[in-house]
Parts: sequence; C-alpha cells; structure tokens
Amino acid sequence: MKTASPKKVDMHRMGQRWLRYFYPMRKLLPIFLLAAFPLAAQVQNWDPVPAYVNGGLRFNDDLDFFLNGYTKPEIKAMRHEVSMWHMNFDKMIRATVKDIQAYSEGGGMVPAMHDFTLPCVQNGKPFHLAAQRGKLRAFMFGSISNPPARAQLPFWDKLLAKYDTSKVDLFVIYGRELHPGDKKNYRAFPAPASMEQKMKYAQEFAKLTKLPVLVDGMDDNVFTAYGRVPNGAYVIDGEGRLIFRGTWADSRKIEQVLDTELKWEAEGKPKPKGLR
Repeated sequence: MKTASPKKVDMHRMGQRWLRYFYPMRKLLPIFLLAAFPLAAQVQNWDPVPAYVNGGLRFNDDLDFFLNGYTKPEIKAMRHEVSMWHMNFDKMIRATVKDIQAYSEGGGMVPAMHDFTLPCVQNGKPFHLAAQRGKLRAFMFGSISNPPARAQLPFWDKLLAKYDTSKVDLFVIYGRELHPGDKKNYRAFPAPASMEQKMKYAQEFAKLTKLPVLVDGMDDNVFTAYGRVPNGAYVIDGEGRLIFRGTWADSRKIEQVLDTELKWEAEGKPKPKGLR
C-alpha cells in the first residue's frame, strides 16, 4: 500500500489548519478588504437632505457597516493600532461584529431617544440627557481601545469649539472596550472588572479630548439601548427626537446635521419647501 509522502501530509495538515482559522474569521473579511481598495468619503454616499416629519427635521441615517468614511491610509493606520490576528479569535470582537451587522440592517435599536443619567469624568457631575431639552445633543460612543473613535476626537473637538454650548451639547459616552488587552497597544487596558477600573480608563480617554466624557455602567445599559455600536453617533433635537444616527461617528455628517437644524430653527422652523 502506497503511503503519502511527508511533504504531502504536511500540506494536508496545513490545509486543515488554514480552514480552522478561516472559518471563525469569515465574517471579518470585510474589515480586511477595506484596506485593499481605495475608498470614497462617507459624505459622498450619504444623502444630507432631511425629511420633514411631525413638525421637525429627520435626517437620513447612515447605517453602513464598512468604514468608508476614511481613506485607505487612515484605515491602514487604525489597523496598525491593533493585533488583527489576535482580535479575530476573541469572542467579544466577533460579538461586536455581529452587533454592528444587525444594527446596520436597521434592527439593532428602537430609533428613538433613550434617556439616561451618567457621570461626567471631568467634573464628577451627573449628566441627564432629557434635562437638556431645548438644546441639540450630539454624542458618540468611544473607548481607549477603539481606533475609529480615537481618530474622530480631534474633529469633534473642532465641533465643540464651533458651536454655542447654550444651543448644542457635544459629548462622548465611554462605552465598551473594542480591543481590550490587545497585545500591541492596549495591554494595560483589559476589559474592566469593576466600575472603578472603568472610570480610570475613562479618565485616560478624557486626556485625548476636550469633549465631556460620560461613563456608561458595567451593565452597558446605554450602549445596549443605542444599538451596541462601539463608535455609533446620534443627534437628538430640542424636542427630544432622535433625528440622526450613524454606525460610525463621522464628524462631517454631524456638522451637516447640526448646521442644517440650527439654520432651520433660526428661520422660525418653517415647513421646508421641497422636503419630503
């Protein structure tokens, strides 16, 4: 009986090993593909024209799973911040991808304002979302080990400097770590085991921005209410209506929404001509 050569046996084992690695990674292939093709900015594939709904403006959501708001070099830089091969086998990361995909299909959250009261890292005071009635409120989720959120902070800082704080609240909610304990850059930030530890992480995160940083609880209650999207962005109008949500916190879209809403309010909130 003819036996397989050692070389053929090794090739067979390599093939089996490759399949074992490939199977759990199959849902993450879009992330790898992002770095392989030139990308257009999100603003170019998002319709900024709002609808007129129940006496207010409602903007088109941007529920795109792909990071197409960034250039190829920007995505490459973010990928270098994490150990891709390690993260693909982490159960939390796979669950995060599943959450984002569900949200991108529109079924991951009830599309409305979800009230909350969270502590602010910088001043220690509680921030109550509904208590800010009459003001526009725009916020995103972020964390230490979340490269897209960190990349957005300088742009959101510019928004903070642009808008009158008596009319607009801009802030970040420190939510779930996206790549906790990653061996490359985030070894010192494993998934927090207590609220005290999470607060310390949030304090480090707050050093990266001028935005107020609120901290979600260990139960991820607010994170869950808003669709479990690590870098999701939302805008609430003065009446407490959710008027925009996005899977990724592209500051350009937030600026477009805020500018349009503020201009409309300054004009007396007329029923816009030509809007849906």
